[in-house]
Amino acid sequence: MPFFNLDKIRAAASQQRIRYKGLKVPKDIRNLGYTLEEVSACVISLTLADFQKTIEYPDQTVHDVYIKNIIREEQTDQIYIKLRLLEDGEIQIVEIGSFHL
Repeated sequence: MPFFNLDKIRAAASQQRIRYKGLKVPKDIRNLGYTLEEVSACVISLTLADFQKTIEYPDQTVHDVYIKNIIREEQTDQIYIKLRLLEDGEIQIVEIGSFHL
C-alpha cells in the first residue's frame, strides 16, 4: 500500500497543484515532450495497481513510486513516477521527484 493517500494526490493533480523537485525532473519531462496538463492527467490516472513501492530516505522524506503506461501518439510510454504529497493545512501539492521512462 502507498504511504500517501492516492485520492488526495489525484485531487491535487486535478487542480494542477504539482511541483517538480530539483532540476532533473523538469528537464526529463521536457525531453519526453509532456506538458503540465499531460503530467497532471498522468497523475490523475494513477491507480493502486500502478503502485510499485515506497521509499524512505535517511532524511526521513518518503516517496511513493508508480509505473504507469501512457498511450501517446500511437506509442506507449512506461513512465516511472516518484512522488509525495505535501500538505499545508487544507492545501495539498504533489511533488514529483522522478518522471521518466
